[in-house]
Amino acid sequence: MPFDVVLRSGFENYDRTALIDNLGEMIDLAGGWPESVIPGAKVLLKVNMLSAKSPERAITTHPEVVAAVAVLLKREGCEVTVGDSPGGAVKGVQRYWENCGFEAVADELGIELVNFERAGSVEVSLDNRTYNIAKPVVDADVLINMCKFKTHGLCRLTNAVKNAFGAVPGLGKAIHHCNAIKPADFARTLVDIYTIVDFDFHVMDAILAMDGKGPSTDGTPRWDGILGVARDGVCLDVIMTGLAGLDPRKLRTNRVALERGLGLAHERIETSGTEDCVLADFRIPGESFYNLLPSFLGSIARYIFKKPPVATDKCVGCAICANGCPVEAITIVNGKAVMNRKKCIMCLCCHELCPEHAVKIRIPLSRS
Repeated sequence: MPFDVVLRSGFENYDRTALIDNLGEMIDLAGGWPESVIPGAKVLLKVNMLSAKSPERAITTHPEVVAAVAVLLKREGCEVTVGDSPGGAVKGVQRYWENCGFEAVADELGIELVNFERAGSVEVSLDNRTYNIAKPVVDADVLINMCKFKTHGLCRLTNAVKNAFGAVPGLGKAIHHCNAIKPADFARTLVDIYTIVDFDFHVMDAILAMDGKGPSTDGTPRWDGILGVARDGVCLDVIMTGLAGLDPRKLRTNRVALERGLGLAHERIETSGTEDCVLADFRIPGESFYNLLPSFLGSIARYIFKKPPVATDKCVGCAICANGCPVEAITIVNGKAVMNRKKCIMCLCCHELCPEHAVKIRIPLSRS
């Protein structure tokens, strides 16, 4: 019987040959590629490309993991593309491809890099809620989730389910942040999008992971040496949450997904390799105080207690945070970013997007 989640540990580097060999074995243990992986199939690898930073920063899916999966799929005769929609790429995605290492891999292997913004989107409804999903995601014969395991200031952890958010192109992500201000509401939005996107397979990069104040430059890269594959992303997230030292149901995306009948409870998931995987002293952000408030008090308490992020002396006034802010709460004054307390919704997009490590988070009254 195939395993629901297959993990391998002990990776000391991103050697491509080792990745290819291990991934081939792991995919077999998980029951093999989906039946849709056939010669001529158009396969989209949906990576995590949050920030235009080098792979050594542990912010994005490592390009060598992407290369290894692409090689295996090309052996099956598939046409492989790579895509994502970074939140700060309003002025173009080229520097993301270059800095994250995907352009070099694409040139070497002859695979296409797909710009979600330019490709257009398709409107999809779920329970009377509407989402615009990038057309390449909808059109792919096979959709593979190339997720990165790390911490997240708003969601606590980001992995398979959270990586689906990048399937929403451009400013559509900002709209969802505005409509789901509380982290608990945002978790439901993420599970909606994960459900709509419907990945065929999941490959996780936790070789160089991140803990602390992730998911971007304030987080701490850590070498955990773990690679994972699964047919179900919720199962993968449940297992990794437990390994990181958190009750899987305390991660809100897990809880929402399990309540909707997605994935499996921790004790029912068949795993291979987890006994060798250790995430020692993995530091996970506490849960937001705002989740504990009744809805009628939420807006009042947010204004009284909230401490919007601030720009430090490292700010160079590039305006990437201002352009990516979903509520236009940031302006550039005298070459520095200034956050408007009244407008800020504490989505932390500015922290995620800042290329200069210049945004300081100030979250009051959090708990583990």
